[in-house]
Amino acid sequence: MKATMALVLILLVALFALGCSPTPVEIKTEKEHYILDEAGAKDQIKISILDADGEKITEGLEVVYFSTDTKIIRLGQQDGTIEAKASGEANVEIEVVGTEIKLDVPVRVKIPSAIELSHEKLRLWTGQVKENVCSWVQSEKGAYIEGMVPEWASEDPTVVSVEQIQDPANDPKRNRAYVKLVGKKSGDTYILTSYRHLSRSIRVRVYDEDEEVTLAGQRLGKKAPEGEEGEEVKKESKDKKKKWKKKDK
Repeated sequence: MKATMALVLILLVALFALGCSPTPVEIKTEKEHYILDEAGAKDQIKISILDADGEKITEGLEVVYFSTDTKIIRLGQQDGTIEAKASGEANVEIEVVGTEIKLDVPVRVKIPSAIELSHEKLRLWTGQVKENVCSWVQSEKGAYIEGMVPEWASEDPTVVSVEQIQDPANDPKRNRAYVKLVGKKSGDTYILTSYRHLSRSIRVRVYDEDEEVTLAGQRLGKKAPEGEEGEEVKKESKDKKKKWKKKDK
C-alpha cells in the first residue's frame, strides 16, 4: 500500500512539473539576415526561444536547421553554422522539434571574383578633365555586387591625377566607382583600381597641346581651346556645309 502511494505521488509530481514547463511561442535571431562576403566565410545563426512572457527557454527543447539551397551555403543542422559556397541567396529554416514553431532567416553570399572596367586605355590632353571612367566588382557569376566599391589611384599623379567621384546613376544595386581624371603633363602612366585582393589598371597617355598625335596612321587635330572647335572638326563642318549647298542646288 505504501509503495503504491509513493508511486502515485511520484507520478503526480512529474505531471505537475510537466504542466509547469514553459511553452515555446517564438524564435528570435540576433540578426534579421546574414551576409557572407567571401568564399569560405563562416558565421553562426544564434537564436533564442521565447515563451508567452518573452522569457528565454534554455532547456528541454530540440532545434534543427535546414537550408533551401545547399549550393549557396553549407549548413550545420544542429548548431546553425553557415559557410559560403557560391554567390546567391538562400534561406535557413529553423524549427523547434515537436512544435509548429518555425522561422526563415535569409542568407546572402557575395563572393568578389573580378573587377571590370569601362575603358581599357585612355588618351588625354594636358588640362583635359574626364569623368566617365569607372570600375565595379563582379561575382563569379558575372553579376554586380552591391556594397563592394573599388578604389582608384594614379601610378604617377604628376602625369594624371585621380579623384573618386559619386556614381552619376546612383544605382544602389550596381555600385560603380567613378573617377575624375585630369591630364597634368605629357607622359605615359597607369591608373589603378582595387578592391581587397583584386586589382586592374588602365594605361593613360597624356599629350601636350603642341604635340602631333597620330592614331592608326591618322593625325589627330590639336586640342581645341575651350569653347572652340578643333582643326579637324572645323574642316569636317566646312565639308558638310559644301555638301548641303550642292544638295540645295
